[in-house]
Formats: sequence, C-alpha cells, structure tokens
Amino acid sequence: MRWSKLKALVEARFAPGVAKRVAIHSTRYGNCTCGRAWLTVDGAEVANFCTRLASDVRLGRRAPESLPADHALLSRQDAYAACWAFVHELAIEEALADADPLVQSLAVLDDRVGKRRLRALDPERFHPLARRMLALRREVEGVRGDAPDGAESAGAADDAPQSTPGRHSSVELSIDDERMHSPRM
Repeated sequence: MRWSKLKALVEARFAPGVAKRVAIHSTRYGNCTCGRAWLTVDGAEVANFCTRLASDVRLGRRAPESLPADHALLSRQDAYAACWAFVHELAIEEALADADPLVQSLAVLDDRVGKRRLRALDPERFHPLARRMLALRREVEGVRGDAPDGAESAGAADDAPQSTPGRHSSVELSIDDERMHSPRM
C-alpha cells in the first residue's frame, strides 16, 4: 500500500478535535529505504523516526542514553509497520496495550477512544510520546484524568504493554534533534 493511502487511513481515525492538529509524515532519500517518518502537532515536529539513527543505535554505534528520552527510537520502516498494524490488525484495546510507542500514540488519538476511557487511562503505563498525545487529546476534549490507582475502565487491556508478534517489540527511547532534520544522511 502506498504511504499516501496509509497516511490517509491513519489520520481518518483521529478524533475531530485533533484531526487538524496532528499529522504523520514520511520521506525517503534516493532509491534506498533510508529516510524518516515524523509526527507533528500544530506543524511542529514532536517525534522523529529516522532509519539511520535507529540503525546506529541498534548496531551499537550510538548509545541510546546519549539521546534525550522523549520519543521512540524507531525507523521509518518501523513507523510504517506500526501504522499498518494500527489500521489493519489491531482492535483499539490491543492498540492501547501495544508495546510500540507509535501504536499507543495513534490509539489515544483515535476517535474510538471516548471521553470516559480518556479519563480512565493511566498515563504512567504509556511511553512518553503516547503520554504527550494523551495529554493533547484530553486537553482538546476537555477531559481530566481520574485513574489514581492506575486502573482503566472495564474491558481495557492489562497494565503492561504487550508486543504484537512479528513486529518491533524492543523499543528504546530517543528524541529528534538537529542531526535528524538534515536531508543528507
């Protein structure tokens, strides 16, 4: 499936309040698979999924601790796989419980998550990127969280995120920085 079609399917699931504020993008450089995907809120980049940075960390050329921990360290291909799974493979409960930070983030932005569930979700069980998207969604919807014991509403998934078989499951933390904005990789 072409990226433009997948992007449209992902963004079509966003709640109306965040639909015009949040966008996901992807690009590649030349004929190779190198490139990046990124998430924006109000036009400002909040997450960068750079193939080269992800490869450097996975191959041990860069320590994940050297990067600020507020975004998921995923490649462009990981972001594409997360979007695919979110649209085609996962129910909303599974997406909220998934170990992939992008899947979690897309799930809290999803229109199928209503105000009652938004209120009950415990931000501490999410990746920092998903927490940020949850805070945005709650702000837009005018909802405050009320899960003091970390419990979710009935029917929601377990507290510990579960990975989906066959997908990226060991997630490290990273943040985009000026090195990731350069089109030359």
